[in-house]
Amino acid sequence: MGNIRPSNKDAHDPLLKYGTKRKRNPKNLWKCCVVTAAVIVILLCLLFLIVFVGLPLAFKYSAELQRNLIFPTCDLWPPDPEFTNFKKYDVEGVRNLYVTVNEDDNITLGVWHILPYALVNDSIYDNYNYSDALANSEYPVVLHFHGNGGNRIADLEMYNVLRMFFHIIAFDYRGYADSTAVKPSEEGIVQDSIQLYKWLREQTDAKIYFWGHSLGSALSTHTAARLRSEDIVPMGLFLEAPFTTLKEEIQAIPLTKVFSWLPWYESTMLDPLDEHGFYFRTSDNILMVDCPIMIVHAEDDSNIPSYLGEKLYNIAREKRDPVTQGNVTFHLLPEHLQCNHIQIYNAPDLPNYIR
Repeated sequence: MGNIRPSNKDAHDPLLKYGTKRKRNPKNLWKCCVVTAAVIVILLCLLFLIVFVGLPLAFKYSAELQRNLIFPTCDLWPPDPEFTNFKKYDVEGVRNLYVTVNEDDNITLGVWHILPYALVNDSIYDNYNYSDALANSEYPVVLHFHGNGGNRIADLEMYNVLRMFFHIIAFDYRGYADSTAVKPSEEGIVQDSIQLYKWLREQTDAKIYFWGHSLGSALSTHTAARLRSEDIVPMGLFLEAPFTTLKEEIQAIPLTKVFSWLPWYESTMLDPLDEHGFYFRTSDNILMVDCPIMIVHAEDDSNIPSYLGEKLYNIAREKRDPVTQGNVTFHLLPEHLQCNHIQIYNAPDLPNYIR
């Protein structure tokens, strides 16, 4: 038999095919990379448009979005409040009442009257008359303006300090808690607060002070300034963690700093506040307050930086007349006390500042 030479076809075809496939892979890989990169770029562009264009525009044109951020009435602390269940909150010497401050619009505010500690023991009797205690009080009264994220129960720890010296009238703004459910606004709340002060003035001849925390500091200052136009002046104004203007406070929030580099930042995220009536210009209103002012701020405040409280103090100190308008004092609580934004009541010297 002759020698049969093996065919190379079967032996080399698969290898050739494999080699051919490997040669095509770089092109496919390159196409895949290009497509993937294009998709990523498109997604990033869309994300940029949504975050840095869409959100600012939504904020600019939506008064309701601005209102809900300033007045988060649907998410208040503490949740599920029971304003007449005083045992739940371990508090005594308190009565719950409702005060109508605007009959035309039927605006009624939920109010707590908290007795000074010295009168608490007497209040355990069923026939205790809170109205008489307020009317004939040897103690002054403080009208308390809470922050934007709570109801009148939220500041119990601060009440424990204040009731060492005062009757406390703590109230919820319109749209908050069990007060009349209407949209809150700076102007509306200030008008309500003026009427609440006048109601309180009818209940007692005692000295009346204002205490405002956070957003409440802006509202209490604005209320005191407006009362001045009627020749009504409270005995004093306490500002706990205040700010100068809402615009400056917003610029200090870490989240909004993400947008601060945008050319349209001011026109979409700051100016619209004025356009919709959300001014909160405490640095202007404080100049029209004709009573002594005390400002207290924590150095470690993570919500409203203490430099805004100090700036407000400097404005008041430099532009008010201490002889005719009353002096202004500023207390900066050191960081090691860890008072932050809502625990200033823990400051050991706070009672001495109030005295």
